[in-house]
Amino acid sequence: PPEAGRTEAAEAQEAPASGPGTAAAMAYPESKAELARNLSEQLDAGFVPKGKWGVALVGLGRSGNFHLTSIKNLSELVELKWAVDCNQSRAEAVAKDMRCKWATTLDEAVADPGVHMVIIASTTDTHFPFIMKSLSAKKAVFTEKPISHEVSEVQEAVDLAVKNNLPFVCGYQRRCDLNFRALKRQLDLGAIGQLKMIKSCSRDNPVPPMEYLRTSGGIFQDMLIHDFDMQDWLSGGQVPEFVLAVGHCYDPEIQKMNDLDIVAVMLKYSSGLVTMVDTCRDAAYGYDQRVEAFGSKGMLTAKNEMTSSVELATVDGHLMPPAKWSFPERYDHAYLVELSEFVAMLSAGPDSDAHRLEQKETLRHPRIVRTAWAAELSWRLGRQVRLSEDLDALQREVSGGKSHV
Repeated sequence: PPEAGRTEAAEAQEAPASGPGTAAAMAYPESKAELARNLSEQLDAGFVPKGKWGVALVGLGRSGNFHLTSIKNLSELVELKWAVDCNQSRAEAVAKDMRCKWATTLDEAVADPGVHMVIIASTTDTHFPFIMKSLSAKKAVFTEKPISHEVSEVQEAVDLAVKNNLPFVCGYQRRCDLNFRALKRQLDLGAIGQLKMIKSCSRDNPVPPMEYLRTSGGIFQDMLIHDFDMQDWLSGGQVPEFVLAVGHCYDPEIQKMNDLDIVAVMLKYSSGLVTMVDTCRDAAYGYDQRVEAFGSKGMLTAKNEMTSSVELATVDGHLMPPAKWSFPERYDHAYLVELSEFVAMLSAGPDSDAHRLEQKETLRHPRIVRTAWAAELSWRLGRQVRLSEDLDALQREVSGGKSHV
């Protein structure tokens, strides 16, 4: 890897903090954010580590293009070495534009010593084999979710990353959103006292292509898993005792997939915490994501983002700007932040606090996927499901013998 050495960012990361919010929950993700900020300042001052981090990007569709944009914006730190896609013409076009190599399989890229990290943005059903191939080749991995829909495979990937002491991040981009981070920061500072309730609203827009939905894993694994990850993050890693989910499907094409397009879920925790989420595949007014945290001393609210903050008031009333149309507009900055922090963590090295905290956070992934399966089983069985139940047996009951748990 590049000979970045012990940067000032790494030293700043190891400096102890004082005052409220100094627990590990507060240090993460603020520690990674600080690393990224320090690294950016070093670049502005003319300091660039010797060499660049070599990247292989797998999957050059919609998600891949988000990361391609981030790679271009971080060109002083990273260099695209391989563009990989099953569509040869697409891979060739990106390789020509980025002046890198191309391939239709990952084999050559992970064998290249000039590749230090692999970004996986391919179709969801290919993530797990690409993750395992990359981690086995001792490459750092940043992957879009899901790691896998199978809990056992998620655990296998996490175990391999920890065993090889490799950076391994699954891109739940809401954790990199400035609004949700501000809410999390206030929670960790104790601004609302004891946390009693978390409510989130997640309404997508527009309805994704049917081709995507057929391999997405369904609304629980594709959409709601983001909310379960947020609840895990905001609650400090609490694990629910039970979950209850209800839903309906209005779209006949989605109904043919034995899936839903609108769902409400409630979860209860041993601490007394109650969380709930409503989600829908579309919203006529645009993309809608909000979070509310209620506690013994008050409430925190992260509102939906509009296209601007300008409000028109006339004799006819108040006219508000429209919501952002879809997630690429809503989270364009978060995609850059998550890759910036990943690169900063690599630069800090495996002995940094940022790396150790990320490895600790990686351990959450199997329980997040398991929670998603418990929620789906609750809907399919029409009853509350306890996380202590044998989810394997329940899954076999509803799917004719096959288990994903």
